[in-house]
Amino acid sequence: MPKITIKVDKEKCLGCGSCFTTAPEIFAIDVDGKAKVLLYETDDQSLIEKAKMSRDMCPNGAIEITEL
Repeated sequence: MPKITIKVDKEKCLGCGSCFTTAPEIFAIDVDGKAKVLLYETDDQSLIEKAKMSRDMCPNGAIEITEL
């Protein structure tokens, strides 16, 4: 089963909240108004799909997913 790691580039993040709306199990909004990662690594297929959807929806490409 594939495993991924998830990161948010705070410099690119606009704080629009699309990632949090799509995957609240993975992302939250930090005190600075930008996204933060709650789940840095997962092999859960449904969460991998949500993480990838969040990455694809991010208007500034701030979400980075690495497959392990």
